[in-house]
Amino acid sequence: MKIAFNASDFNHGMSMVSHALPARVIKPYQEGVFIETLDTGVRLTITDGEVAIQSIIPAEVREDGSALLPARLLGELVRNLEGNVELDTESNEAAVVRNKGSKTRLVLFAADDFPDIQQVVPESVTSIAQSQFKNAVRGIIFAIATDETRRILTGCLMETSADEVRFTCLDGYRLAMQRVYCRHEMPEGKDLLSYILPGALVGNISRMLPDADQPITLTLSCTHMMAEFGETKVFSPLILGEYINYRQILPTSWTTALRVNRAAISAAIQRASLIAREGSNNLLKLRIEDQALTISAMAEKGAANEQIPIDFDGNPLNIAFNATYLNDVIKNIDTEDLSMRFNTNVSPCVVCPVSGNQYTYLVLPVRMSD
Repeated sequence: MKIAFNASDFNHGMSMVSHALPARVIKPYQEGVFIETLDTGVRLTITDGEVAIQSIIPAEVREDGSALLPARLLGELVRNLEGNVELDTESNEAAVVRNKGSKTRLVLFAADDFPDIQQVVPESVTSIAQSQFKNAVRGIIFAIATDETRRILTGCLMETSADEVRFTCLDGYRLAMQRVYCRHEMPEGKDLLSYILPGALVGNISRMLPDADQPITLTLSCTHMMAEFGETKVFSPLILGEYINYRQILPTSWTTALRVNRAAISAAIQRASLIAREGSNNLLKLRIEDQALTISAMAEKGAANEQIPIDFDGNPLNIAFNATYLNDVIKNIDTEDLSMRFNTNVSPCVVCPVSGNQYTYLVLPVRMSD
């Protein structure tokens, strides 16, 4: 194989595929980048054995072929090069990288050990603007569980209907759901399709995307997914099993409701959280009454008391929350105002838009002694 490419093009492709490098290498191919020539350039592929990421970069192909090179070493090398780079595999044992006066020899891995990438036979195909996908995921990914003993909750539930895609994460303490409105064809006889995407991978994909109107296309079978954007494809198994029926968790009525400016409550929560985190339980107490919301925190090193105006409806209420859980929700809302709805001081709080249903958050309170 003999190829030539621009260092910046290669660096961009490596920045995509490197997300598949595992933290712990078990098999040699897992630390390699598989480079293969195409009519349109070269394709870079990295896989950890489950997740695989491919990216095509423009290149001059002088001699067809393929090779498996050490990914981190090659990536670091090319990041320190500029302009045109030549890569030749002079034998089955080594590759030579040349750039201006630089010449580096890299030992190859056994390319035959690199696994084939399983293609996805589509059950459904959904295209969403990259900016919409990015914003939706950014608004929910904090609520995925990280405990692998509850593997189903480490996933992001994706529900597709004819006119919307709904993304939901929950970890047992809070729920986050975002809707993306887009029309697409559903398989005959299907009104709703549900898939559990690996949550950490979905977060990685959102960070890989530019904030652009170009589409990301999600191709899903009953067991696997492929996300395609630009010249990059991401392949992964789905998480199999039955997700928690979150619709049963969401209250359908409430006895206390308030409307508040998002920036005002966010700033108040962040200031009070400075004191809450110094305490033993990281607790924020909320007192909801006519036209005023009071947020307080207490610790040995001090006390905080924040009062902000609200539009109030229903019964006065005292309720407490873990400061981190409440802050995570509020800081991921981008509407000017928001609505908070309650029933009792031991039942979940629902945070939603004042109008519409673009997002829904649920936070469990902390039980307080009198």
